[in-house]
Amino acid sequence: MATIVCYDIYGNAVPVASEAITFRPAVYGIFIENSQILLQKQPQTGLWYPPGKILAANDTPTQVVRHYFRQLTGLTPIIGSLLYVEDQFFIDEERRAWKLSALYYGLERPLTAATALTESEEASHPQWVPLAELQRELFQFGYEAVQAGKLQQKL
Repeated sequence: MATIVCYDIYGNAVPVASEAITFRPAVYGIFIENSQILLQKQPQTGLWYPPGKILAANDTPTQVVRHYFRQLTGLTPIIGSLLYVEDQFFIDEERRAWKLSALYYGLERPLTAATALTESEEASHPQWVPLAELQRELFQFGYEAVQAGKLQQKL
């Protein structure tokens, strides 16, 4: 029986039997404009991560990220290129083990839309964070994807 190391939200390593791990894709958006990025803060750790979510069985990544950002910001973003892909192995609050294939898409504002962050039921409301303030140790996950987004925009 092979084991795989998964991590909890605090970064603690937990060995898990490989057959106990559930696979799911997840999608996140990298929305950069005016030298700022839209991020969320993980409530327990206080660390940043790009907005997004785990996909359900019949979801498509671009459809989910557009819908999710519409809920958060009130606008439907233009989906750019796939910026970064990574595998994440984690243990959730219910002690379930997951392997996520995380897809990070670059997002752009539609030409005629203004962003007004809306109230949501999310535990962590999105915030605009200056790119100059970002450091790897301030991220729960997604730092490399943010760097890929900055490179794409030549920042």
